[in-house]
Amino acid sequence: MVKSAERVLDVLEMLSLEQHRGLRLTDIAERLAMPKSSATMLLRTLEARCYATRGADGRYRLQELFLETPGWIGGQSARLLHLARPVMAALVERTRETCFLGVLTPGLEVRVLHKVVSPREVRYDTDIGALRPAYCTSIGRIQLAFLPERQVADYLAETTLERFTENTLATPEALRADLAASRERGYAESMDAREIGASGVSAPIFGRDGEVVAALNLSAVTQRFLQQQAEMRAAVIEAAETIGEAYASAAGARRQPREQGEPVPLATGPGPL
Repeated sequence: MVKSAERVLDVLEMLSLEQHRGLRLTDIAERLAMPKSSATMLLRTLEARCYATRGADGRYRLQELFLETPGWIGGQSARLLHLARPVMAALVERTRETCFLGVLTPGLEVRVLHKVVSPREVRYDTDIGALRPAYCTSIGRIQLAFLPERQVADYLAETTLERFTENTLATPEALRADLAASRERGYAESMDAREIGASGVSAPIFGRDGEVVAALNLSAVTQRFLQQQAEMRAAVIEAAETIGEAYASAAGARRQPREQGEPVPLATGPGPL
């Protein structure tokens, strides 16, 4: 057994059992029978990597996103969520439409990490628990657009392009053309492609090395989307850039543009998105 790894796991397990009350530094050091200085460094590392948080009461708890989001949320995903949430809230306040944050799974499906719902009575909303096909959602296609050609070719060879509506991009040729256009202009749009009456626009979020780590989406009922298409497009691009800059800065490096064809590391339900 690796002692240092054991201690990290011990702390995470202790915090999970004491999530409501939280644990003080002295509590953790005593339970692990380790010097307070060593416990301090361990907890600072977990806090910096967004696995744990230190509250105003001085007690440590697991990152709250572990409890709020389906599946594994920690490390880079937790950092991304932490930075994105206030930007998403401001974006919804500005546009009054629903905002989603999503990543691609290793299987190239869309996983929504967080949403902020429109305050309008008539609005677009969807459950964030289910995985979604990438090809028929703007939040998926803008991330596919920045993948190397080899990965796109494999995706097309392995994916059945089901036609959900007459606007679904259900042929490899149509999808390839859309991905090229989306990459060139820096955003992807979906109009009645998954569900009639629901449309959206998505922009990529770049990481510190120029890789796409996630995408930000604004969705609305199609009638309103058409009325404010340019404004929604500009707003989501600006918000995605804000999140990307903060994410790159938090990771300790300035983002550099990615050259076309470079491999893109992947971050690890229905709806237009």
